[in-house]
Amino acid sequence: MPTNKETSLLYVRIIKKTEKDFVIPYISIDKELWYLLPEDSRDLQFHPKLSSKKPIQNCISAIKNLNGYRTIAIRIDNDIILEYFDEEGNVCFNQLPLEEYVPSVGSQPGSSVQLELEDRIKRLECQLQSDFSKEEIKLHNIEKKFILDNFEKKQHDPIKWLRHFEDECNRFQITRNSLKIQALRFFVSGSSKNWYETNLTKIGLNAPWDLWKTSFCNVFVDKGWSIVRKAFSFRYLGGSLIDYALSKVKLCLEAESKCTELSLINQVVFGLPSEAQEELDREDITNLDVMYAELRKLEDLFSRKRKEKPLSPKLLNKQNFSQSIKKNEPLKKIEPQQCPICESQGFPNRFHLPADCRFKNWRGERPKSNGPSHSTNLTDVEILNVDLDKQDLN
Repeated sequence: MPTNKETSLLYVRIIKKTEKDFVIPYISIDKELWYLLPEDSRDLQFHPKLSSKKPIQNCISAIKNLNGYRTIAIRIDNDIILEYFDEEGNVCFNQLPLEEYVPSVGSQPGSSVQLELEDRIKRLECQLQSDFSKEEIKLHNIEKKFILDNFEKKQHDPIKWLRHFEDECNRFQITRNSLKIQALRFFVSGSSKNWYETNLTKIGLNAPWDLWKTSFCNVFVDKGWSIVRKAFSFRYLGGSLIDYALSKVKLCLEAESKCTELSLINQVVFGLPSEAQEELDREDITNLDVMYAELRKLEDLFSRKRKEKPLSPKLLNKQNFSQSIKKNEPLKKIEPQQCPICESQGFPNRFHLPADCRFKNWRGERPKSNGPSHSTNLTDVEILNVDLDKQDLN
């Protein structure tokens, strides 16, 4: 216990935790040896004797930033002695001795600067651990919170998709390269997943994000003309006019991201049927919203006209015709029949149409003369075939 009350001081460390909450982590009587207060007794509200002192009140007003702190000296009076010392003069709180704060090895005893540095380092370590835990929590929930579809090469523009992924990372404050790379694995599948696993082995998690980004673009960005052909050849074939227009605009922007609004309108209208184009006034359509509104007006009218329009010859093809027969009338099984002409000439069990029979123009028996005869319509070749057929039967 201090012997001289007039010159003895109690040093108090005050830290601002929130806008209204302040804590006292430790106290000292000489700035050489500090005493740690219990975790559940550090709030300033548990120290009414100290909070009533003018220096403490001034200190609270002076600390502006969160986790800011001050070390204040308070003159030891009877109230302080009763609150923070026992009968033997030991530093305590609620009559319980306090744990001593021992500086790290190599530090100068009694250095208040060293104590402040150690305290700041500990708080920074705690903050880093908290940040890491928050980042782990973000990674666990990232798949649900990101407004992003899994990457599909056939459905997405790689450059736009990757830019969207980076925007989502910034929105959730995922800035570390390794975390971005880990987050990417939640949104790849198929061939892109194979690329990701290959890069894990080849490049690694600790590589710069730009290196992964370059690799992604080199593998998946289409440098040919297929996307341009698809966008410019896309035309309206049926269904909703609005759905067609939205799909056409999307394809054109994927092919040319800097395409002007007027060019988009021209591309959409060019892909419409001529009867729909005639219903649109070129001077009135000044932007995409106006075009969508005009197409919406044509939805019912245009669909009604298409229903009333008779089927074109192209639609009356063999496939459509056969499908209607299958649905409405089952096909009848045709029984094979013998040719009556062949049977009358002594050649039974021959199954073909009478129109295809070789005897259809021959009536009566074949002449027995060896020479050529003009009274029959059979040729020499046909007569020879008949003789051969009869020999086979005998």
